[in-house]
Amino acid sequence: MEPEKFLSDNWWLIEIAIGVGIIIILSFLLRKIVHAVRKKISKAEGFWKKRIHTIIHMPLQVAIWGFGLAYAADVVAIHFKLEALAKYTGPLKGAFIVACFGWLALRWIKESFKQLAQKSQKIGVDPGTIFAISKLCSFVALIIFLMIIFQIFGIGIAPLLAFGGIGVAGIAFAAQDIIANFFGGAMLHFTRIFSIGDEIVIPSQSNFEGMVKEIGWYITIVEDYYRRPVYFPNATFTKSQVINESRRSHRRIKETLTIGYDALPNLEKILAEFNEKVGSHPEVDNTQSFSITFMKFGDYGLQIYVYLLVHKMGYIKFLRTKQELLLIMEEIVHKFGAEFCYPTTNVHLTGPLPK
Repeated sequence: MEPEKFLSDNWWLIEIAIGVGIIIILSFLLRKIVHAVRKKISKAEGFWKKRIHTIIHMPLQVAIWGFGLAYAADVVAIHFKLEALAKYTGPLKGAFIVACFGWLALRWIKESFKQLAQKSQKIGVDPGTIFAISKLCSFVALIIFLMIIFQIFGIGIAPLLAFGGIGVAGIAFAAQDIIANFFGGAMLHFTRIFSIGDEIVIPSQSNFEGMVKEIGWYITIVEDYYRRPVYFPNATFTKSQVINESRRSHRRIKETLTIGYDALPNLEKILAEFNEKVGSHPEVDNTQSFSITFMKFGDYGLQIYVYLLVHKMGYIKFLRTKQELLLIMEEIVHKFGAEFCYPTTNVHLTGPLPK
C-alpha cells in the first residue's frame, strides 16, 4: 500500500494520536508547574499562597483530559459520519471548560469560607453562620454553572422549570424526610440553638449527651462521651427539646443530708457554720439561689436541705468542687460531735430476754 494512501485512510488515527500526545504533554507540564509552585510557596506566608495549588490542580487536569476526550470523539464522529455523536462533541468541549471553571469556583468558595471560619472570633460571627453561607453560595454557584451547561447543549431552562413546577408536589411527598432534614439544617444554621463544639442534651433521645462535631444540611454529628460519633437527622431538632449545656450560667448542687438526733442541741451552730464556710467558697455564687436549712425531722435523723449554685465550669471540675463542699460539711458535722445517719432500726427491750 502506498504511503500517501495509507496516510489518507488513517489520518483520523494520526489526529487522535497527536491530540492525545498534546494532552499528555500538557498534563505533564501542569503537574511539573504545580509541583514547582508548591515547593516555592511551601514556606511562604499567607493562606492563599499555601492553598492555591490544591485549588487549581485537579480541575485543570480534568479539563485538559476532558477536552482531549471530546476532541478524540469529534474526530471519530467526523470520520465515521456519526451525526448523532458529532452533534454533541462540540458542546461537550465547552461544557468541560465551564465545568472546570465551576469546579474552581466551588473550591475557591470552600477554602475562602474555611479561612473566614478560622477568623470568626475576630470578626464576631458564629462559625455555624459562616458554614451556612458557604453551603448556600456553593449551591447557588452549582445551579448557575449547571444552567450554563444546559444552555451549551441547547436544553431550554423554561421547560425544565415548568416540569419542576408540575412535579414538585409528587417529589415533596416522596421526599418528606429529606426536605424536613434540609430545612431542619437551615434552621440550625440560622437560629444557632447550638454551635460546633457545644455540649448538648436531647431528652427525647434517652437524655443523650454529647459534643456537636458537625452541622450538615441533612445530618448533625454529635460525639458522645465514649468518643463515638452519633448521626442525628436534622428534623430531630425541630421536633425535640435540646438542652445546651455549654450556654448555662451556673451548675446546681442539690443534696439532703441526715444527721443524728444527738446533734439537735448544736443544730443552729452547725447550720450557721455551714452557711458561713460553704457560702464563702470561691466557686459558690451566693448571690443566686442559696439555701442550707433544717428541713424536717426524718425517720432516721435531722434532715438538712442543701441547695446552691456554683459558677459555670466543666463537668470534671464541677465534681471536684462538689466533693470539696461535701467534705467541708462533713468536717463541720464531726466538729460538733455529730454523725451522718443511714437507715437502721433499733429495738428497745422493756424486759429481760426469755430463757
